Amino acid sequence: MMKNNTALHLCVIAGLILLAAQLSLFALLMYPYNKHSVLPLDDIMGIVNITSKLHLSLLAIDNHILHQYLNHRNDKNVCILCDATYPLTFAVLFRGLKHNENLLSMFEEAGYKTFLMYNSNPTESPQGLAPNIPLCYLLKRKVVVHLVLFHEREGNFWWHGDVHSDPDAMDHLSLLGLSIHKLQLMKHEGAFEKFESEQAAIDNIPFLIPKDIVSFLRDAASSRYIECSHKTADIFHKKFGKDTTHEALKFKHRAWKLLSRAKTLLDKLGVRFWLSSGTCLGYFRQCDIIPYSRDVDIGIFITDYNEQILSEFIAHGFTLKHWFGRVNDSLELSFMSNDIKLDIFFFYEEDYWVWNGGTQARTGKKFKYKFPRFSLCWTEFLELKVRVPCELRAYIEANYGSEWFTPVSQWDWKSSPPNVQENGVWHREEWPHVIQVYN
Repeated sequence: MMKNNTALHLCVIAGLILLAAQLSLFALLMYPYNKHSVLPLDDIMGIVNITSKLHLSLLAIDNHILHQYLNHRNDKNVCILCDATYPLTFAVLFRGLKHNENLLSMFEEAGYKTFLMYNSNPTESPQGLAPNIPLCYLLKRKVVVHLVLFHEREGNFWWHGDVHSDPDAMDHLSLLGLSIHKLQLMKHEGAFEKFESEQAAIDNIPFLIPKDIVSFLRDAASSRYIECSHKTADIFHKKFGKDTTHEALKFKHRAWKLLSRAKTLLDKLGVRFWLSSGTCLGYFRQCDIIPYSRDVDIGIFITDYNEQILSEFIAHGFTLKHWFGRVNDSLELSFMSNDIKLDIFFFYEEDYWVWNGGTQARTGKKFKYKFPRFSLCWTEFLELKVRVPCELRAYIEANYGSEWFTPVSQWDWKSSPPNVQENGVWHREEWPHVIQVYN
């Protein structure tokens, strides 16, 4: 009897499941689900219309949109915006305060809840930009859109600010049900090379998108930017003065030209480099080239080594002064140009440390300079967009100690740096390959 009741119950349950499935199928047939009908594409179209009326080019720089466009650009049945994670991220170029006021009023008239963030309390004031500049909009009717303002910098690149520089930023995000983690950009300042764009229709909405999407996405992932501390530089110059002699100014100008040429060549080869040693100290301490340094120093991770570096530099007027080490151990290249030396130090990564090598040509002694691991940030140095270690103070203190602020007239590369240690010796039979010095 119990077995019969159990079988009856199972039959009833199976019948109900089948009935529910049939009803669901019937509902789908009668009322097909259309993501376009529930997704507020009109919100996005409204932003496109408003920016176009002010002759602003709306750039779609959202990771989801660009990835999906790459994968489905020829598939008209795929709704790219339907599965997007909001807030979507767009950008326009900042065209001045008056333009910005018009944009703000038009968003509000169109029914968008609008929050405008300002660079009112930055960690460092951007050089060449007005104080308290607008940074971005957060717009909402049904969904939230993050509209980032790109600002043109003197180094010929686009810069965006950090939401933390607006004291009201967290309140604005909270009112929209967002946290800082939901934003794709502006968790920190960023810098982008000016990129070409092209028109694209995404879900029948016209946008501008980066012409080379893959390169843009790669660059966006490493776009973090830090500002040189002009407050520190002012304190330094007030305490120690500023060398404005003809010789100092002439050297700094020639050193700048050398750095600019090296940047052009390494950028062409796609080799990442950063300001290192004395050049990095000058940037960190006085936002300038140290006039008595007499050389320019840059660092390159050995994983970015390109054998074309040597031939490219020589082909463009540099002469090789020395080659020390091997590619897999303590490589260091030094070039001359107009009596100014360019030192390229190659860095090797270990579990907890990063180090570069040094070689004493006379004895074959090897040295190792150890730094805490670091990542790379963009900065603007004398109107050049270059990289520096993001963890800049730790990098400087490793190389120059806690007294880095005080100029040192006597400096021995083999003993003065606090992070230097002996690292063995090159054997005599290796010298022809690892110690090459040229006149």
